[in-house]
Amino acid sequence: MLFSPDRSAALAGRALHAYLDLVRRTTRFKPVIPGARPWERNREPFIALTWHGQQMLTFAALEGAPRVAVLTSLHFDGSVVSTVVERAGFRSIRGSGTQTPAKIMAKRSVPAFFEMRDALRRGTSLMLTADVPKLSRIAGKGAVQLARVTGRPIYLFAAVTSARVDLDNWDHASIALPFGRGCVLWSEPLYVRKAADDREIGLIALDISTRLDELHATAQRNIGRER
Repeated sequence: MLFSPDRSAALAGRALHAYLDLVRRTTRFKPVIPGARPWERNREPFIALTWHGQQMLTFAALEGAPRVAVLTSLHFDGSVVSTVVERAGFRSIRGSGTQTPAKIMAKRSVPAFFEMRDALRRGTSLMLTADVPKLSRIAGKGAVQLARVTGRPIYLFAAVTSARVDLDNWDHASIALPFGRGCVLWSEPLYVRKAADDREIGLIALDISTRLDELHATAQRNIGRER
């Protein structure tokens, strides 16, 4: 019997969630600096950013965080990830960013932006990838605009493991494996002025790109492995 796409995505999501949970439980993480995680600093909802292809340890990074929503795409893989997100106890918001104006409607970018804005205003934090397909390691402006509109801080994070397979694809994805040495690093909060214009938002996005690269490089050094 053939499964429907929704059923197939749900089954794949359950399997992926079980695998990610195995990786999380068997990875020996270096202790996180006390008070470094956003929800330990204050009760303010936040926007968490990491790179595409580096999200497999996200749930380990967010362990203990209250009320988090994760942006997932409208494609089949996004449906799989939505199942993973919900089984992990988080909320899924469907949509994705784009650098191409013609694709904004197809990717549900505008409704997703307003849904994320409302979630932040109501006390739910967000987890997003900083870069959008297919521009790897170049932060987009969407998260910066969310921070400007809502006044919520952006926190960057790197969650890495020594046990992994690095792929040579568009986002340089890392497939996390069990039984590695792990490290999670969080940045200082980044606030965006409500008066920030498009030029300032662009400069902040460039700064995010640089900081995220540096954060991942530091995390890799902390586990004794360079990318």
